[in-house]
Amino acid sequence: MRFMSKALELNQILDKISKYAKSDTIRDEIINLEPMTDQDSIESALTETLDMTTLIVRSGVMPFLEDYDIHELLKYASLDRSFSIQELLYVRLFLLMERDIIKYNRELERIKISTLSLTRYFQAIHSHASLLEYIQSKMDEDGQILDSATPELMHIRKDLSRFDKQLQDKLQKLLVDYSPYLNESVIVIRNDRFCLPVKDAFKNKFKGIVHDMSASKQTVYIEPEATRQITAQIEQLKVQEEKEIQKIVSLMSEEVHHAYASLKDNLDLFLTLDFIQSKALYARTINANKPSTNTKGTILLMKAKHPLLDQATAVPISLELNEEMKTLLITGPNTGGKTVALKTVGLLTLMTQCGLLIPANETSNIAIFDQIFADIGDEQSIMQSLSTFSSHLNKIINMIENVKNNTLVLLDELGSGTDPNEGVSLAIAILNHFKKFDIRMMVTTHYSELKSYAYEQSNMITASVAFDKKTLKPLYYLQMGTTGSSHAFLIARRLGLKEEVVADAEVIYQGRQTDLAKVMEKLNDEMLYLERQKEKLALEIQENRRAKKELQETKDKLLNEQDQIIESIKQKEEKQWNQLKDEVRTIISDLQKKKELTNPEIASIKFLLNQRADNEKILRFTDELIIGDQVYIIPYQQYGKIEGIKNDEFRVVFGKFDLYFKSTDLRKDQEKKEIKKTIRQEKPNIGQTPEKKATFELDLRGYRFEEVKDAMDQAIDRALLSGLASMRIIHGFGSGAVRKAVYDYIRTSPYIKTSRFGVEGEGLNGVTIITLK
Repeated sequence: MRFMSKALELNQILDKISKYAKSDTIRDEIINLEPMTDQDSIESALTETLDMTTLIVRSGVMPFLEDYDIHELLKYASLDRSFSIQELLYVRLFLLMERDIIKYNRELERIKISTLSLTRYFQAIHSHASLLEYIQSKMDEDGQILDSATPELMHIRKDLSRFDKQLQDKLQKLLVDYSPYLNESVIVIRNDRFCLPVKDAFKNKFKGIVHDMSASKQTVYIEPEATRQITAQIEQLKVQEEKEIQKIVSLMSEEVHHAYASLKDNLDLFLTLDFIQSKALYARTINANKPSTNTKGTILLMKAKHPLLDQATAVPISLELNEEMKTLLITGPNTGGKTVALKTVGLLTLMTQCGLLIPANETSNIAIFDQIFADIGDEQSIMQSLSTFSSHLNKIINMIENVKNNTLVLLDELGSGTDPNEGVSLAIAILNHFKKFDIRMMVTTHYSELKSYAYEQSNMITASVAFDKKTLKPLYYLQMGTTGSSHAFLIARRLGLKEEVVADAEVIYQGRQTDLAKVMEKLNDEMLYLERQKEKLALEIQENRRAKKELQETKDKLLNEQDQIIESIKQKEEKQWNQLKDEVRTIISDLQKKKELTNPEIASIKFLLNQRADNEKILRFTDELIIGDQVYIIPYQQYGKIEGIKNDEFRVVFGKFDLYFKSTDLRKDQEKKEIKKTIRQEKPNIGQTPEKKATFELDLRGYRFEEVKDAMDQAIDRALLSGLASMRIIHGFGSGAVRKAVYDYIRTSPYIKTSRFGVEGEGLNGVTIITLK
């Protein structure tokens, strides 16, 4: 009688959990589950169940097969008994399940899901991959022994196939040869022998053995003499085949015998995991959580629901019992939830001590008791929302005889069912007796005298089930610190009892009501008001905390995004910096390979070094480019005109150049006309002769011979970068030394296409006109 589980409907919970088990062994274990009293064992069981629920949510259920329990077969293995093919099929299925569970665990490791308290079970699993491979090499999934199981079996089955074909060919030939003597051209089987349906009149003309006769006596089924020898050989081969199959089955049985110990270990592990998973799967259906546990007698339930009620509509309750307040007296109208509260506390305590998660907030704290006594009416069914209030004195007598410290006592309608005065006196005496022990107790009642008694006790607290006076409907949740009324007058008036009768009852009640009862009623109303204000304040605090949490999350998110943006910019700049360093290293490497640089080469290197910095400053436009647009060429810092488009590239003509560019290298020219006015003035009828300006001519008069080369290099560099097609070199007549230096340069320069002396109006032989490539 340590735990009155049936009165609290624990058996119904265990029955529901057992339906999730995959083996009869675990189903029976769950049905017979008993509450534990060791806190460490309880905590371990709760933690394992909680971790399994996490595992199921993140990775799905474990791949257990239905009825995988092969403990009976393993008993045979310990006795070295040979298995049947059907039994080997069960072993094969068990090994396949083992393989899938190992894969399941490897997947958990791959995606880095910690199995926490379940790790030790997964790590202890043995792999029998070689045994499974061996069995699959001998037998298919339907239990058929494979031809390739042994060379002998393959040879026998090849002979069987050959003789069977000979037999069929012979029978077909006989059908043709003896067709006039046959009733039908078919082959039939009688007594496991192939026979032909011979007409009775010709049976003596057909050599063979008669195996049967038709009901009409018109047909005789004869096994032809010509096929008997072949049939005999086939039968002999089948005997050999059966012997070889038995040999193969014995070999597979021996392999299973050798793995007996590790297979039994795995079975025990799988049964344990199946047990834990069954509890976890049920826990998910009732939105259960893991409560804390204690050995100090503290019961703290937060938003707890009875697990057999509809979890979507059940009203949660919250209550607390501890060392200071050891007894809770619950009052209120019928069907208001008093008995539900008793059963909820008792059942959730039993579930916790069975290692089951409970439908309550995770902040709940459950005391571990050595005994749980319950006297709850006639063991009503809470699933039908029925409530009775009859007491069973024999149960209470049994409780009094067996009570001891660390016991939870649940009493429904204590003292009812007899004379009220005697019932109250008896109830108070029972409570006084239980007060001698360090126990926790919950009692429901309608007696006002018990309410007064509770107020006088230092270690008792009252609670009432909430009731809506307007709708006359119970609200089911508990209001701690208050005493409830039965609301008999309100209910009677609402149901239609004559007003004069109800009024008379109220007058009689007021006359019998004591001053203490009136004070208690007034205090109760004030406490209810304060409770409502407390709930309102709690909601506001909760809303403020939620808003604060959202603000903090937003702040953290923005700070995180800021850090990411800064890091992205940093990485981008570092990448560009590294690219620039690589380009500089390349240029330096190229320079080191050259002994001497020409001015055009120096200009080209300067252009490369300056190109990136300039390009970074250029604003890129996304204007659509079409043929005929005047554009600015970013890499060359020149203006040109689009003359064609091929794929995603644009053909641009500028100066003497005709090249293809990407759209990102071009932008529409917004200022070309203005620039043209400042750089080049259009003059009619000047042909190909460049204007006599500093950018189009080089005056070498007064230069020494050795100075000409540097001056030419610089002038041609500027002309090439500016896109000029020709230049006017003034060297004068003089001694001819400067002109010779000019022509020596022209002959060796790779950038000059043609050269000629000037014509009249250009300076004649004192000037040389060059055309650039």
